Amino acid sequence: MKHMRQATMRDRVEKVARGGSRLRVQLDFSEEAFNRLEDLRKETDAASKADVIRDALRIYEWLAEQSRAGRFIEVQDEEGRQVSRVEARWFLR
Repeated sequence: MKHMRQATMRDRVEKVARGGSRLRVQLDFSEEAFNRLEDLRKETDAASKADVIRDALRIYEWLAEQSRAGRFIEVQDEEGRQVSRVEARWFLR
């Protein structure tokens, strides 16, 4: 029975990847995390909290790529001076 359920989920994911319907995900947030999400939505002018989460996923995927490649993430000030530099893997749990 479990195998059948996974096959159905895989079919749904493939359908989404081909531009089909979307999957709905329900998340539980603490009040603090929910407020942080809403603050980010406002700060970034995102249309929805879901957009913030999709953007965060895209950034996290990019960080994972950089980590696999052994790269570093560097922050520079407005004049191009290095403010901080850390291994990309530092951001991943």
